[in-house]
Amino acid sequence: MVPGSGPAGSAWPVALALPAAAEFAPVAAPVLTVPWLGERDDRSRRTAEVRLVERDDEIAVLRRGIRGVLAGRSGQVTVVGPRGAGRSALLAAAVREARVAGVITAFASCSPGESAVHRGVIHRLFADIADADCRLDGGPRSCGRASAERSIPTLCGDFVGVASQGPLLIAVDDVQWADPGSKAWLAAMEHRLQQAPMLLVRSVLATGGQAAPPGGDTAEARLLTEDGLRQLVAARFPGVDPDPRFTAGLHEATGGRPALVAPVLERLAAAGQDPVAAHLPAVTAHLADVRAAELAVSIAALPPDVLKLLRAIAICRGRLDFDLVTTLAGPLAGRVGDALRQLVGFGLVREGAPTLIADDATADAALGTLSAAGRGDLANRCVELAYRAAVPDEKLAELLTSVRPVGASWAVATLRRAAERRRSLGDDRGAARLLGRALREPVSPAERRKLMLGLALAEVAEAPDLSDQRLQRVLLDTGPEVSGAVLLEAADHLLARGDTRTAHRVIAVACRRRSGFDGGTSALAALGRLAQEDCAAGPVGPAPLFDAPPPAPGDSDPVRAVTTAVELARRGRRPGRARELARRALEPRANLPHTLRLQAAWVLLCTDDVSEAVLGLTDVHQDAVRTGARAVAAGALLLRARCELRRGHLGQAEADLEAAVARLPERAWHPRSRPGLLAVRAEAALAAMRLDEAERAVAPALPAGADDGAAAGYLLLQRGRVHLAKGDAHAALEAFRAAGRGTTGRREGNPVDFPWRTGAALALARAEGDGAVELAREALARAETWAVPGAHGLASLRLADVFGDAERRAHLERAVLLLEGTARRVDFLTAVTELAAARLDDGDVTDAAALLGRVATLRPQLLPAGLAEKIRDVSGRLARRGPDAAARPAPGDPAGALSEQEARIAALAAAGRTNPEIARALQLSNRLVELRLTRIYRKLTVTGRGQLAELMSPGSAAS
Repeated sequence: MVPGSGPAGSAWPVALALPAAAEFAPVAAPVLTVPWLGERDDRSRRTAEVRLVERDDEIAVLRRGIRGVLAGRSGQVTVVGPRGAGRSALLAAAVREARVAGVITAFASCSPGESAVHRGVIHRLFADIADADCRLDGGPRSCGRASAERSIPTLCGDFVGVASQGPLLIAVDDVQWADPGSKAWLAAMEHRLQQAPMLLVRSVLATGGQAAPPGGDTAEARLLTEDGLRQLVAARFPGVDPDPRFTAGLHEATGGRPALVAPVLERLAAAGQDPVAAHLPAVTAHLADVRAAELAVSIAALPPDVLKLLRAIAICRGRLDFDLVTTLAGPLAGRVGDALRQLVGFGLVREGAPTLIADDATADAALGTLSAAGRGDLANRCVELAYRAAVPDEKLAELLTSVRPVGASWAVATLRRAAERRRSLGDDRGAARLLGRALREPVSPAERRKLMLGLALAEVAEAPDLSDQRLQRVLLDTGPEVSGAVLLEAADHLLARGDTRTAHRVIAVACRRRSGFDGGTSALAALGRLAQEDCAAGPVGPAPLFDAPPPAPGDSDPVRAVTTAVELARRGRRPGRARELARRALEPRANLPHTLRLQAAWVLLCTDDVSEAVLGLTDVHQDAVRTGARAVAAGALLLRARCELRRGHLGQAEADLEAAVARLPERAWHPRSRPGLLAVRAEAALAAMRLDEAERAVAPALPAGADDGAAAGYLLLQRGRVHLAKGDAHAALEAFRAAGRGTTGRREGNPVDFPWRTGAALALARAEGDGAVELAREALARAETWAVPGAHGLASLRLADVFGDAERRAHLERAVLLLEGTARRVDFLTAVTELAAARLDDGDVTDAAALLGRVATLRPQLLPAGLAEKIRDVSGRLARRGPDAAARPAPGDPAGALSEQEARIAALAAAGRTNPEIARALQLSNRLVELRLTRIYRKLTVTGRGQLAELMSPGSAAS
C-alpha cells in the first residue's frame, strides 16, 4: 500500500479511462498525499496534500504501464530524476491509481541508512502484500524469515503466485539504495515478468554513474519551472493570488524541487500565513534547517571510508585533481568509483569534473564531524600535498586561506604572487584577503612592512581608513631593518590620499629615525615638505621641519629639481626656471615617487605647458594602475581633467573625471582631497553652462580639518565662480576672499592656479564696492610677474570689465595678443569675440567683421555653450549693420571639413594621445581610430601628427 493512502480516488489530474472490469470512481480534484521531507517511512506523521503539476509526460508513461497490466501484459517503468524532483510523488501516485483500478500493489521505499539490511526491500514488499490480505503461496509465514532464508528463485515464485491471483504492481522507490540481495532479486524478477501480469516500477536518482535498467519505459522527473511552482502555491492557497516576488524567491531558494516546496507551503498554511514576499526570510530559514537536518542524516549514514573521501573533497574544494584528493583521503576498503557514486547519489558531491562538494553547508557538515585539531591536520596535509604536487599559485593560495599558519617561506611567496595576480585582474578584495592571510605567517619585520604596504593599496577602495592606518604603521613602527624604498613608497601613497596633516607628522617621525637624514635632499623629506606646505595655513600649523632647498642651477638631482620647481610656482616667480626643473623631474630616468611627479605636472599646468603636463600625467596614471596605486591613479586623472579643461576639451575632461571616480569611489576619497574632486566637477559644469550642476557640486560644507588645504582653496575658488555666474556678487566675494586667506597662509600666489584676486575684483565691481580697480591692478601685476602669456592674457580678459571703456578695450586687445598660440583655446576665442563686440560698439564694423571671421567657421558643437551663444549674438548684431558687414571666415580654415567625432579624434591626436588612448577615451576600436585619422589627414592635407598638432594649435580656428 502507498503511504498515506485513503479512500479510493484518482491521483491524476485527469481521470484515467480503464477497462470496464476495473470499477472505480475518479475524483475531479485529484491530489497526492506526500509525506514530509525526511519522514517517508514514518506513516503515522502528518502529510501534505500537493497537486502534481508539469508531469503530463511522466503520468502518460505510468498510465500506459497500468493499462497494460490490467490488460494482462507485463512491463516495467523506471522513473529517473535529480534529488528532490518528485520521483517519490510520481511513484506514490502510480500506486494509488493502480489500487483504485483493482491492481494488487506492493510498495517499498529504500534509504541509505537501510542499504545494509539484507533483502530489506523484499521484506517490506512482503509486508505490504500481507497488509492487503493477499494469499501468499505456502500460507502465512514470517516475512523476515521468508525474505532472508528463502532462495531468490523461490522468492520470485512467491510474487508470481500473487500475480496469478490478479494484476500485480511492484513499486520500489530510490532503488539505488537497495541492498545487494534485493537488487539481485529485482534483476531476477525482470526475467519472470512474462509469467504473470506484473508491472515493475522503480525510481532511480539521476546520476552519471546510475543508469536506468535496460528494457521498459522511462519517465524523467524534471525540476519545476517558476510557473509550475506558482500553480502549486495557488492550489495550496485557493482564492489567494500568489505574490510574484514570493514565487520567484521560493523558486530560487528551492531550485524548483517539489520535495522542498511541499513542506514549506504546508508549514506556511499551518501558521495561517499567506504566500507573500514578507515571509520569504522565514521560508529561507526553514529551508536551511531542513537542509541541515537532511545533511546530518545523510552524513551519519555514510560508511567510514566514504566519509573520509567526503572530508577530503570538502577540504580541497575542487582545487586539487581527484587523484590527489584520493591520496589525501587515504586507502579505501571499497572501490573509489563506488564511493564517489554514493556521494553523488546522496547529493553531497556534484557530478562531473572537477569533483566539488555540493555547497558550503555540506562542506561545513562534513568537516564538522572532525574535531578542531582533526580539521587543522587534514587542512595542513592538503596544503602540503598541493605544494609538493606543484599546484598553481592561485589554487594553492586559496587552500592556504583555510588553514592555520604553516610557517614556511613558500607560503608567503605563494600568497604574494597570487595577490598580485588578483590585483592585476582588478580583484582588490581578493588580493587583500590573500595578503591578510600572508600576514598571519611568521615573517621578518621588513617583510611584514612590505605585506602591510600591499594590503593598504588593496584596501583603499573598500576600507580607506584602515588603509591609511596601515600606511601610518609602516612609517611609524619601523626600524633600520626596513628599507628606505618601503618607507618612501608608504609616504608616497599616504600623501596621495590627501591627508597632509597626518602625512607630515608620520613622515617627520620616520625621517628622524633614519640615519643620515637630510631635510633638503631626500625624496622622503621632499614628500614631507609637500605635506607641510599644504597644511601650513591651518589653525595649528606644523613645525617647519622640512626647509626649502635653495635653487641650484645645474643641479641634476631630480628631487631638488621638483622641490624647487614647486616652490617657484607657488610663489609665482621665474616660470622659465620652474618649467625647466619640472620637465627634468618628469623624465623617466628621474624615477621619482608618484606624488612628486604629480607636482611636477602641476607646475607645467601653471606654466601653460599643458600638453607636456598631460603626457606626464598619462605616464603617472599608467604606472599607478600597473602597481595598484588607486589613489595616485585617481589623482593623476583629476589633474589631467583640469589640464583638458584648460585646453577647452570638455568631453575629455569629463571622461577623466568619471574615470577618476571609477578608479577610486567617491566615498573612499579623503576629506582633505574630496574638495578637489568637487571643484573640478564644478569647473566642468561651468564650462558646459550647467549652472545647477555646478551649484550642487560646490554646495557641500568643507569637513572639519579639511578647510585649509589646496583642494579646499580650489573648491572655494569654484564656489565664487558659481556665485558670480548665478548673479550673487556678495557671496562670490566672500568665497574668493576665503580662498585668498588660505593661499596667502600657504605662501601660494600663482595667478594660474589660484586667481582669487581676479575673482574678488570682479565680484567687487559687480557689487559696486570700493577697491575693485586696485585689486584688479594687483592681480594683473602678479600675472605679469609670472610672465606666462596665457596667465597674463586670461587675467586681462577677465578683468577687462572692471575698467572703463577705453581701458577695457586695451585689456581685450592685450588678451587676444597674449592668448593667441597658447593652450587656452576657449579663452582666446572668447577674447576675440569680446573684442569684436567692443569694436562693434565703437562703430568699427570692418574690424569687428575681421575679428569675428576668425571664429565664424567653427562648428557650434565644438564650442562651449556660452561662447557659441556669444558668437551668435555678435554675428547677429553685425549682420544687422548691412549685407557687406557679414563676418568673413579666415582663409584656409578646415574645421568645417571634420565631423564631430573626427574633430574629437583630431584634438586628442594633436594633444599627443596614442591610438589606444584615443580608442579608450572615445570608446572606439583601435582600427576605427586608425581609419578616422587617415581620413582626417586627407581632409586637412597633413601628413602626420606633427603637422596636425601645428594646424590644431590653440590659435587656429581648426582647433
